[in-house]
Parts: sequence; structure tokens; C-alpha cells
Amino acid sequence: MAKVSLDDKAFDHSEYEKAEQHFRLVNDKLPREAVSELAREVVRRLAFRMPKSVTRDDLPSQDEIAALCQALLSPVDRAADDFILNARRESGNIEVIYLSYVAGAARRLGQLWDQDKISFLDVTLACGKLYRIIRGLRHVIAPSIIKDRDEHPAMFALVPGETHTLGIEIATDIFRREGWDVDMMVGLDHDKLIDQSDRRNYRAIVLVANSDTMIEPLTRLVLALRISHPLSHLVVAGNIVGHYPNISTLVGADAVIKDIETAVSKLRKVIDQSAD
Repeated sequence: MAKVSLDDKAFDHSEYEKAEQHFRLVNDKLPREAVSELAREVVRRLAFRMPKSVTRDDLPSQDEIAALCQALLSPVDRAADDFILNARRESGNIEVIYLSYVAGAARRLGQLWDQDKISFLDVTLACGKLYRIIRGLRHVIAPSIIKDRDEHPAMFALVPGETHTLGIEIATDIFRREGWDVDMMVGLDHDKLIDQSDRRNYRAIVLVANSDTMIEPLTRLVLALRISHPLSHLVVAGNIVGHYPNISTLVGADAVIKDIETAVSKLRKVIDQSAD
């Protein structure tokens, strides 16, 4: 494969850099157990996001998957980026490149991790690289992910494990009185919430949490939604916003809603941005 650089127009440089910074931050700020859970979330979500329209003959070989994993585990930080960009330039089928290469590498990394053939540090660094690649390619991969979904303005979701529902119920009622068609999801576990959200393509997703103990499940939820909703704007709301001054950076969200008085105008601005 001929060498290419990250100047390839396929990449959304801003989201790529944000994803890289986010994984570096969670490694610094969250306990090892939480970081491990986040890495497994990335592996699991990517490993089973397989292409719908390609044939077996289109799929990369095991040697090609092994080469990508080697690049992901390499001390050369951009080796995996170059691998994916070069593979993309040689194929016109983005589902093969994204879903097959990335899904295959995620499955292989999970197997190596379960077999104790790679260390915790190795797998978290590799997962961070995979995550930043899919964020960088979000505009390219989005059509294959959100295909056949109805477009919808917004979803309000209570972070799994959060028990205070009054705030999200009041907010949903206010938005609906303002004429918004908002889906509200409360009382769902992590996997069920992701499954339900996959039924529609949301311009904005508002994640509500109140307790500061919700920082880890909130971060995990953001990662999962980034993979299943590559173009949606993710917004954090609830009392947790007051507990962490830089919460949007820590959990990898796009914005915060600090109070109910400015909520409608804030979300309208977010959705207007997502339509650009």
C-alpha cells in the first residue's frame, strides 16, 4: 500500500483530535477498572457492527486483520491511521473498510485480551486508536450506520443507574409544550438504552445525571452512542454538571445544559449546529 498522511480529506480532524484527547484524559482521571470497562465497551460495540451488504469475498483476510492489529499495538502512534486510510484509498466500499476491518480488529483485540496475550495498557491504547479513527471518519461511515433510520430532533435519556427522574420528566414536558417531538428514555439499562436509541437518527441526545457517582456510566454511555450515532450532538444535563466544571471534556460530550431556563434555547442552538 502506498503511504498517505492524515491530511487525507476523509478525516474530520477536529473530532479525531477530540477523541484522542478524551481517551488520554479518561486514562488520567478515571480508575483503572473504569478505563478497562470503557475499552471493553469500544471493543464490544465495534466488534459486532458488521456490514449488511458485502459478500464474504469482500472481507479482509485474517492476515490483513492481524496486520491492522499489529499497527494498533505498534509504538508508532499513527501506524493504524495510515493503514486504514491506505486501505480506504484502494477500495470504494466504505463498509468493507470501516465495518469489516475495524470490526475484525476489535474482535481480535478482544480475543487477545481475554487470552492474556496483550496487556491492559496495550489494549487501552489500541482501543483509543480505533475510537479516534472511527470518530475521524464519522462523516464517511455515518450513511452505513444510520441507514433506514427516521430522523428525529432529540432524545432525552436518564443515565443508567440514576434514580432521580423528576428533572428529566419536567424538562421533557417543557420541551413538548414548546412543540418539540422529544423521545424520553428512563429506567433502562445500558444495553437496552443503546438498542432503543438505534431505532432513530437523533440530531441531539441529552444525557441526564444528577449524582457525581454517575461519571463512569455517563462516560461509557457517551462512547457507545458515539459509535452508534456518529453525527448526533451529545449534551449533558442535570445536577452532575455542577459537580464537574469541565464535564463535557471529561465524558467526551459536545455541550452541557446548566439550567432549565436556558435549556430550550441551548438545545435549539445545538440542533441548528448539527444541521450545518
